[in-house]
Amino acid sequence: MSPSRRGQFRLMPIPNYSTRTPNGTRVSCMGCCLPLPLGCLTSVVAVAAPVTLALIRRRRPGS
Repeated sequence: MSPSRRGQFRLMPIPNYSTRTPNGTRVSCMGCCLPLPLGCLTSVVAVAAPVTLALIRRRRPGS
């Protein structure tokens, strides 16, 4: 891969990565959207963990 084809990764002010495909199309990915899936995942785990623990405790014999 030639130096002109390599992608560029920048951290400031918003993390992003940009490169060009072999046919010349510019592709970029910005980190500003990264908090959305991370927040969603955190919410799912925060809800699922207590529910799972409650179900395990209910099924345990002798409790």
